[in-house]
Formats: sequence, C-alpha cells, structure tokens
Amino acid sequence: MNLRFQRNCLPCTACYEGWVNVQGPVASAHLGSPCKHCTSQGCDIYAARPQEPCRSFLCAWRQEADVLPYDMRPDLCGAIIMLDQLNWQDTPVIVAAATGAHLPEPTKDWLCATSRSTGYPLLMVEFMQEHGIFNGAFDLKMVGSEAFKAEMVRHFERGGFDRTPLGKQLHLMSASV
Repeated sequence: MNLRFQRNCLPCTACYEGWVNVQGPVASAHLGSPCKHCTSQGCDIYAARPQEPCRSFLCAWRQEADVLPYDMRPDLCGAIIMLDQLNWQDTPVIVAAATGAHLPEPTKDWLCATSRSTGYPLLMVEFMQEHGIFNGAFDLKMVGSEAFKAEMVRHFERGGFDRTPLGKQLHLMSASV
C-alpha cells in the first residue's frame, strides 16, 4: 500500500486495548489484556514508543486518509480495519477486527458497501465471550465469493491469525455469510 499520508493515532488506542495481538519487549497486548502503556488519555509512551510492534503496525485508518473517513477511526467505529494482513487471489482482503464483542451495525454496513464498491473481499472478526469474559474464540463474517469464504474458513482452521501478521491464534467458532 502506498503510504501518502499517515494520521496520528491519538487519542485512539484500540490496537493496544487487546483486540489484536501485540508482542514486543516494551509493549504487549492480547485479547482481554491491554498493553500496560494504554491509558484513558492514550499511549503513555507514544512519543517514545518502540518501532516494533508499535510504530510498524498501521491500521488502514492511519495508512491513508483518503481510504477511510475520519469516523472510521477504530475507537469511533468499533473496528480495527486492516488492508495489509491477508490477500486472496492477489487482491487485498479487508480485515475488520471488532473492538468489543461485536461490530456495530453502521460499521458493518459501511464495510459491506466498501467491499462491494472496491471488489475487495471482506473478513469481519467478532470475539466470543463466556460469562462476560472473552474466551479466545471468534466468529467470522465474510463478504466475497463462496471460494473466498471456503478458503478463509480453511485458513483460520489451520491457525488463522497465527499465519498472519496479527499473530494471534484464536479458535474458529463459526463462519457465516
């Protein structure tokens, strides 16, 4: 992806609140466990944050201002949207990880419309809970061809996030259209 303009993260801290796996010597987070540097005011080491994993990870909102509108910032829309995590048949896959148990309906609607208008397949990840605690399982919702959906189910059954830059292996609960 051509990085023409990178937006500043702050005040968003969605990627370090535990919705994607972040592993590094200074900063780490995983489902249900935010980074120790994540505060209600943002990252307390933002200016001095390390290259890996903090500076190197760019959600799609940060990558290009003309791709995602301002209100699709992760802390505002309820999803961390990524365009550089997966490809299918040489086409980027829009990956949207919920910043909570479920993606808000307006965000789902926007993602589905964007998938249709760009021709990019869409993979939405929602996290499962037991007794109010995230259990590491997830639900996939997909937009794309039947072949794409079948391949994504196989991909996640084989390790899913473990095989992508997100780095978090989660258990496949279900895949739905």
